Amino acid sequence: MNHKPLSRDALIDLAINEYFANVDRKRMDETLACFHPDAVFTVQSDFLVHKGRDTGIRKMFEGLFECDTVLHTDFETIADEKTQAVSSRFRVELEKGGNRTSLMSVNQWYVVNGKFGRVYVWIGGGPNVLL
Repeated sequence: MNHKPLSRDALIDLAINEYFANVDRKRMDETLACFHPDAVFTVQSDFLVHKGRDTGIRKMFEGLFECDTVLHTDFETIADEKTQAVSSRFRVELEKGGNRTSLMSVNQWYVVNGKFGRVYVWIGGGPNVLL
């Protein structure tokens, strides 16, 4: 089923207000609802690939959601309606067991029929937390 391409504002809303808002609240079902079942999530900075919304991507988020706090802020986002692509640079604040980590990251999303088909992530300033 083909959907109407998302507008620039809708692409940004999907990435920031649906995806990251649910990641920060550690809402697994709502987070995964942003992805196609056969989505591929690549952590390019560590050469890791997570395949499948309900398998590899779910497992990756299970690990991230072990953090006590996950917070994404300071977004600088662009979107292209023609290619259905969104890119954002942002800060990630994590806390686990009293240890705090502050990272910078860039995500590149490719949207197909209103959901993420492919995601590429670059993480800097600390360890990869998307294992």
